[in-house]
Amino acid sequence: MANETRVICKNIFKNSSQKDSKEEFTKRWIALINQREKNKGRTNASG
Repeated sequence: MANETRVICKNIFKNSSQKDSKEEFTKRWIALINQREKNKGRTNASG
Protein backbone atom coordinates (compact mmCIF):
# COMPACT_ATOMS: atom_id res chain seq x y z
CA MET A 1 0.00 0.00 0.00
CA ALA A 2 2.94 2.35 0.60
CA ASN A 3 3.90 2.29 -3.09
CA GLU A 4 0.39 3.05 -4.35
CA THR A 5 0.15 6.44 -6.08
CA ARG A 6 -2.97 8.26 -7.17
CA VAL A 7 -2.69 10.97 -9.81
CA ILE A 8 -5.15 13.75 -9.00
CA CYS A 9 -3.74 16.40 -11.29
CA LYS A 10 -2.16 16.27 -14.72
CA ASN A 11 -0.59 18.87 -16.99
CA ILE A 12 -2.97 19.40 -19.92
CA PHE A 13 -0.88 22.24 -21.36
CA LYS A 14 2.36 20.38 -21.97
CA ASN A 15 3.66 20.67 -25.55
CA SER A 16 0.92 23.06 -26.68
CA SER A 17 1.18 26.35 -28.47
CA GLN A 18 0.39 29.52 -26.52
CA LYS A 19 -2.88 30.03 -28.42
CA ASP A 20 -3.99 26.45 -27.81
CA SER A 21 -3.04 26.78 -24.14
CA LYS A 22 -5.23 29.85 -23.67
CA GLU A 23 -8.19 28.19 -25.36
CA GLU A 24 -7.73 24.94 -23.42
CA PHE A 25 -7.35 26.86 -20.16
CA THR A 26 -10.63 28.68 -20.78
CA LYS A 27 -12.43 25.45 -21.72
CA ARG A 28 -11.18 23.72 -18.55
CA TRP A 29 -12.31 26.61 -16.34
CA ILE A 30 -15.76 26.55 -17.95
CA ALA A 31 -16.00 22.80 -17.39
CA LEU A 32 -14.99 23.16 -13.73
CA ILE A 33 -17.48 25.96 -13.13
CA ASN A 34 -20.26 24.00 -14.83
CA GLN A 35 -19.43 20.90 -12.78
CA ARG A 36 -19.50 22.92 -9.56
CA GLU A 37 -22.82 24.54 -10.43
CA LYS A 38 -24.31 21.18 -11.41
CA ASN A 39 -23.27 19.63 -8.10
CA LYS A 40 -24.13 22.69 -6.00
CA GLY A 41 -27.58 21.47 -4.98
CA ARG A 42 -26.61 17.87 -4.39
CA THR A 43 -25.78 16.38 -1.03
CA ASN A 44 -22.94 13.98 -0.39
CA ALA A 45 -24.47 10.47 -0.45
CA SER A 46 -21.48 8.88 1.30
CA GLY A 47 -21.42 11.33 4.20
